[in-house]
Amino acid sequence: MKKKTLCVFAVILLCCVCAAAFGCADDGGSETLDITAAEDYKLFMPKEGARASFIFYLGTAMGVDNYDSILTKVAESGIAVYVSSNPFPDLLYDEEEAAYDLLGLNKYFIGGHSQGGGAALRRACENEDSTAGCILLSPLVSNSFTLADKDIPAIYFEAENDNVLSSGMQNNAKSRMNEDCEFVLLQGAGHMCYGESSLLDGGGTVRDKAEIQAEVAEKIIAFINGVLAEH
Repeated sequence: MKKKTLCVFAVILLCCVCAAAFGCADDGGSETLDITAAEDYKLFMPKEGARASFIFYLGTAMGVDNYDSILTKVAESGIAVYVSSNPFPDLLYDEEEAAYDLLGLNKYFIGGHSQGGGAALRRACENEDSTAGCILLSPLVSNSFTLADKDIPAIYFEAENDNVLSSGMQNNAKSRMNEDCEFVLLQGAGHMCYGESSLLDGGGTVRDKAEIQAEVAEKIIAFINGVLAEH
């Protein structure tokens, strides 16, 4: 398991330069959002105020704009979305999360893709009292943290044709979830279906990406709404 994980990291590390080419700065905003691109983060802030906040960690070596399609839709539903620019969020885990001071709230939804999902799992476990829910997109979990013994709402997205994570890696990640976790299988989706980059997707995404990303955004919003309604 550990050897396989290191091999995945090694392959992706070789592609870092290529990954940096995806996405460009998108400062300013839109009619409904103020968008701030800083050195360490990107922030989508609803102009009419946020009813919740979502901290998101990137997949390995991905650019901060890679997931804009999904995250913009989430933000437009009234959720402040903070995207850490750390390209190796679990491998180079930052003990201090700047979003907590920047947003100054009591509760946060925390999520991420691939290695970012592993970082999100750790952040949620280390900050259980301030975590409203955990949102994991095909997570790669190489740390020892688990939600199995924690009362944290969670939603877990799995790509049907994941050519990056082995079945062992996927089963390992799933085993870290609690019994109330909501599992979503994305039909016709590969590991890289969540963002603009198709790096290492290996042809796994055979369905229209825009359609998949719209589905993911819709289910994330529904998950957040459900958690907020219960609290």
